[in-house]
Amino acid sequence: MKAENFLTNFLMMAIAGFVFFASVMRWAGSPLSWSIEFSQLLFVWVIFLGANRALREDSHISVDFFVKKLPDKARAVLEIIISILVMAFLIFLIIFGIQLSIENSVRLISNLPLSYSFVTLAVPIGSLLMFITLSLKLKEKIMRLKTDPAK
Repeated sequence: MKAENFLTNFLMMAIAGFVFFASVMRWAGSPLSWSIEFSQLLFVWVIFLGANRALREDSHISVDFFVKKLPDKARAVLEIIISILVMAFLIFLIIFGIQLSIENSVRLISNLPLSYSFVTLAVPIGSLLMFITLSLKLKEKIMRLKTDPAK
């Protein structure tokens, strides 16, 4: 968890640094086209790592106006159902993200000698991390529901 927090923070600072460096170099008359592509690559990774971080910290945006009006047990059951549906979608992203990464292995990122798979691998890896996080949260919700049947 701390490593993931450090990594997402570090990548955000790196993106800001690369974009700033590219801006300064463009202003100086020597634009660096690779820094923008590299920043975009890092940004994709920040998105998926940050999504897992937000999932772990329960800080994703949600509309819970009606859910809060449900009884505790019904709310817990609904949260379990939603978690299972999200996990199914994450499995879809993992499977097709791996396929996408394989298909893009020969494609190069423009202006960089890197395979486009470095970008597309963020999808299955980030989805796998979210699947693991959600699995742990789901197990906790089910255990809480079993130990406190009154709710």
